[in-house]
Amino acid sequence: MKEQENYTDNFKERRDFFQKNFPLKIGMQRMDVNSADILKNSCPVCGYLTLEERNSFDICGICFWEDDGVDDFEENEDSGPNDMTLKEGRVIFQEAKCKLLNTKFSDNHLTETLKNSFITLDHFIEQNNAKTEIINMQNEILDLLTKNDVYGLEQLFDK
Repeated sequence: MKEQENYTDNFKERRDFFQKNFPLKIGMQRMDVNSADILKNSCPVCGYLTLEERNSFDICGICFWEDDGVDDFEENEDSGPNDMTLKEGRVIFQEAKCKLLNTKFSDNHLTETLKNSFITLDHFIEQNNAKTEIINMQNEILDLLTKNDVYGLEQLFDK
């Protein structure tokens, strides 16, 4: 895969893809696979499937947004636990992801691995790959962030 230049985040397409291909179950919990895995819900900030249940103050493992139920229709209203609006949270995530995907990190294994993983994941979503490939790649990203104590992509650049 070639490196993405002039990156623009496809947030709306990603959320639309997940809504279309991973339908919600009543109660806003995902249980649409026949396995022990419970699929997550789409985060209102980054759009990835990271929330166990919407509106229950779960914290996204990718962008570290605390889901207090704020969504598109009220994106300009302050989200109490996040000390910002949903729109501001989205901008912060998109800027951090853009920086991650457009910067060369030859000396930093974590950021280079995350960069390649996000490129692969977004490619899988764009190509409408199998659900298991998408979930597995997303879980790899979540594991990398968790193991390295990264609580939001913007933290990669705060040093």
